[in-house]
Amino acid sequence: MAEAYPSVELSGDPLKRVGGAVALDFVNTVGWRLAETAAERLLSYDDLLAWTKGIGAIDATHARRLAARAKDDPRKAERVLAEALLLREALFRTFAARSRGKGPAKRDLDLINGWLARAAPRTGLDLKGRRLGWRWPGETLESVLAPVLWSAGDLLTGDDRIKLCAADRCGWVFADASRKANRLWCSMEDCGNRAKAKRHYRRRTSA
Repeated sequence: MAEAYPSVELSGDPLKRVGGAVALDFVNTVGWRLAETAAERLLSYDDLLAWTKGIGAIDATHARRLAARAKDDPRKAERVLAEALLLREALFRTFAARSRGKGPAKRDLDLINGWLARAAPRTGLDLKGRRLGWRWPGETLESVLAPVLWSAGDLLTGDDRIKLCAADRCGWVFADASRKANRLWCSMEDCGNRAKAKRHYRRRTSA
């Protein structure tokens, strides 16, 4: 089973979306991934479900049904979470390789393809209030990751510029949609401001 990163307290909104796509935000559910002590946000299946619901990838009705299934079969829910964390790490390595202009490792591609084979396809649209959304693919515990897999497939077969945050210990990934393709940070409010503060400090101490 995949081991979750140690849980440490994080500042800011745990549902903050900086990746630009569901799959990238899923990868970013680990804070400070490249630090000695990373911050794991997905410590249970309920956490995974709450995150997916919180970013709007599934609706409240399906979230309740999946929560009931997880309660009825906690061992299965724990196993799905462990497999989801393995998928997340494979996606991180694949997106990080993409940011360097390289292809994915075969083992990561095989793992992602295995999940894609299990995920139901997008077969239709439903009206959700005034907005259209993809019809829900089913109510197995694994189906909570369907929106992540759809998003990952779109990104990995598309032309999006995937980047790794330039901060040393961050490890978050994002789609760079800037006009000049020169975005460096996952977020200017976080890593960008830290980098500016460091540069300012170095200038002051070297003066």
